[in-house]
Amino acid sequence: MNTTSKTMDAQQQPLRMLILDAARKLFAEHGYAQVSMRKLATTIGYSPTTIYHHFKDKKELFLCLTEETYRDFLHRINRIIATTPPPREALKDILYTLVDMGLENPNAYRVGFMMESDLWNDHNSHFQDNPLGKTMYNRINECVKDCLPANASEEDILVTANSVVAATHGLTSLLITYPTFQWGPLDRLKAQVIDSAVDAIG
Repeated sequence: MNTTSKTMDAQQQPLRMLILDAARKLFAEHGYAQVSMRKLATTIGYSPTTIYHHFKDKKELFLCLTEETYRDFLHRINRIIATTPPPREALKDILYTLVDMGLENPNAYRVGFMMESDLWNDHNSHFQDNPLGKTMYNRINECVKDCLPANASEEDILVTANSVVAATHGLTSLLITYPTFQWGPLDRLKAQVIDSAVDAIG
C-alpha cells in the first residue's frame, strides 16, 4: 500500500467510528428493525451513500458492532483463563466480567446480547455469521466442562453452561434495563447470583 492510500485510510477511520457509534446508539434505543441506513445517515449528517462506502448494508453494520463486543469479551475471557487456573474461579471471573461489561457500556451489551433481529431464524445457525460469538460461547462451555465430573455428557455441559450464562445475562439485562431500581449493593447481588450458579455445578 502506498503512502497516499495509507493517508486516505487513516482519514476514513474517524468517519467509520462515527458511523459505528451512532449505529450502536440507534440500535440500542430503537431496535434492529426500526433503524435504517437513511435514518443513520440523517443522524450523523451524511448521505446514505457515504455510509455505503463503509458498510454494504445494515446487516454488515450490525454484525460489525456485535463482533466488536464479542472480540472484547473474548479477549477478557482468554486473559482470565490464562491467569486464573482453577476452573470454578475462572468461570466466576468470566461471568462477573460479563456483568461489568454490560454496566460499562450498556448500548454495546444491548446490541451484542439483547437485540432481536431477522439475522437468526429457524433456517440459520445463530453463529452462522457470528464466528467470534461461537468462539466466545465455546470458551465458556469448555470452562464449564472443566468444572464438571469427567464423565459428564455433552447434554450436561450444554445445559449447565446455558444455565449459568442465563442467570448472569438475566441479572445484567435487568441492571441495564432498570438502572435506578433499588437493587441493593451490587457486589453482593452479583455474588449471590453468580457464585450460587457456579457453586451449584455438580
